[in-house]
Amino acid sequence: MTYRFDLHVRLEAVHSAHDPVAVREALRAQVHDPLWFLGRQWQLGEHDGSDAASPALVHATVTETPITGRSAAPEDDPRNTPPEAIVESEAEQWWTVGRRVRVGQALRSSVPQSHANDATLLLAGVPPPYDALNATVFDGLQLSRKRVELGLADSLFIDAGVPAAEPRDDWDPSELAYSATFAAGATTLRLPSHDGGEVDWYSVTTEEANDATPAPPPVVRTSYPTRMSYDGAPHPRWWQIERPGYDPGAVAPHRTELASLLMVQLTASHDDEWFTAPLVSPTGSLVAISEVQVDDVMGLSTTLRSADDWTFYRVSGRGPNELLVWPTAESPLRGTSPLDEVLLGVDEDANVIWAIEERVDGHAVVEPEKEPDVVFVDGEGVHGEVVVSGPTRYRYVPSTAVPRRWHPYLASDAGGVMRFVQGRLADLTTRPVTVRPGPTSRLLRDPAATAADPVHALSRHAVQRDGLRLERRHILGRRVDGQPALWVQRRRSPLAVPPASEARFDVLDPVVAVE
Repeated sequence: MTYRFDLHVRLEAVHSAHDPVAVREALRAQVHDPLWFLGRQWQLGEHDGSDAASPALVHATVTETPITGRSAAPEDDPRNTPPEAIVESEAEQWWTVGRRVRVGQALRSSVPQSHANDATLLLAGVPPPYDALNATVFDGLQLSRKRVELGLADSLFIDAGVPAAEPRDDWDPSELAYSATFAAGATTLRLPSHDGGEVDWYSVTTEEANDATPAPPPVVRTSYPTRMSYDGAPHPRWWQIERPGYDPGAVAPHRTELASLLMVQLTASHDDEWFTAPLVSPTGSLVAISEVQVDDVMGLSTTLRSADDWTFYRVSGRGPNELLVWPTAESPLRGTSPLDEVLLGVDEDANVIWAIEERVDGHAVVEPEKEPDVVFVDGEGVHGEVVVSGPTRYRYVPSTAVPRRWHPYLASDAGGVMRFVQGRLADLTTRPVTVRPGPTSRLLRDPAATAADPVHALSRHAVQRDGLRLERRHILGRRVDGQPALWVQRRRSPLAVPPASEARFDVLDPVVAVE
């Protein structure tokens, strides 16, 4: 067997301790133009610097008030679960298609024999690509809804992994937004008019409660500071100047852009004096910083007091030294297509708000085929050939045919409150005249409505003039403990152009007598 040897040449630097001249020359770090360097130091303000050591440790004295959860369950604890998953939850959101099939298969042997052939207990209405399972397997959601009628114990569903209680629904159907409250000791955190999406410190307002809940004792959090760096900043090492690829001085900030002004000021004042230190506090807490102690590398300590005049992260209603730390959902996965999609717009010509169903429960709403024209004379419909044989008569003709997926909301001031109440359109192509079915999307229903209340009503300010888009969509994120958090988000976003029916007045069309 032939052996092969590969030869190559490698260059290696040899550092010799027997060459003191080379070591001294390297440590001198000489420059060929000392006047230029002195001028550069003058430009950067280094001649005015102070002889101070670098910080080594930062001790922050803080008071951490935990945000109280709605229940003992991890999915209701804002210290563990993102607030989006808590606020935006809705009833029966746990029931994905896979879970409906799995629970239905697990409990099929527990279904009474008298209901073994009940078609209402089978999976139905599931969109593609799961539609092949329709009417073939038991639906765990239907079994849960009819557990009392079927005599199924709650323990059967708990053993199958079904949550023992449904989450609280914070959606306000009249405002088309979320409204929720949390408690942090004696402080109440209010989340008003949340459109859906990210929840953070700027999303809430605070107010003090009347109870005298004692504040938790202060604790000291220690962290290691690091030198702050950014593009274009001067380097802290010997003779290193900022990279020329970025020029902070070229930024032309507006007087309202405070962050840009501060960045230019920070860059011009040299980067070496700025350090950052993480605040290691638990998530889901209202943190108040009372004192910061900095220990430098020379063993000296400096005490810093918290600012009392301004801050970037001030929570409405709280002091400038307090921070609200949420375990927010960072870049969650969103469903590729919405479960429900509804468009709303103000039609000023018709003096109504139109709600247009685009998708319902994962299915696209398809407009039915246009019905044949029907002429009504003396209350009867006449089809086919028309023969002139007598004097002229008149027929009632609706000038605008509103699509069946359009649903009106009419202005009403009943009870002294101005709002828009969901109405029903009449089908004028039939005799006797029938009322069209109402919307089927849960976005256009009020679960708390009684028989004496309208199915759904909107406040006068719920829909802006340009219109809104409402969506229901599955969102998947993670909790602090690493477990997945799945919820159904309802979100509203503005429209560029509101939908309009171009409704016109109905007319009487002359028609001759027929045989």
